[in-house]
Amino acid sequence: MGGIGDKVANDLKVLSPKYNNGRPVSVVNQRLSYLVRCGEPDAFDSIVPMAFGNIALDLILGNTTGRLISLRNGIYDHVTLDIITGRSKVIDVPKYYDVERMRPKYESFIKQPMFIMTGDD
Repeated sequence: MGGIGDKVANDLKVLSPKYNNGRPVSVVNQRLSYLVRCGEPDAFDSIVPMAFGNIALDLILGNTTGRLISLRNGIYDHVTLDIITGRSKVIDVPKYYDVERMRPKYESFIKQPMFIMTGDD
């Protein structure tokens, strides 16, 4: 569990001043893997990270920087980093979360993308 994420996070901290006007960036590295799933990895757990890594490597080899690998509506892509900072991402808590039961409203997931990241837009 972990390993490469720790190395990448550390390297980002060390290298960031060179590319960020001398200022280091903070990096949060969370080893989610099996802590989230609490089970053996399935094909999805192997295919998506491998695809993300290979797409990122292709971008690096093509001298393309400042991109974020994405998976939206089941389609791999890469987008500019300003998609993260360009606007606030807000979850409609009453729509997607049952505050009394302290859990998601899973019925609201029907016919929604796998990763519900923002409101209805």
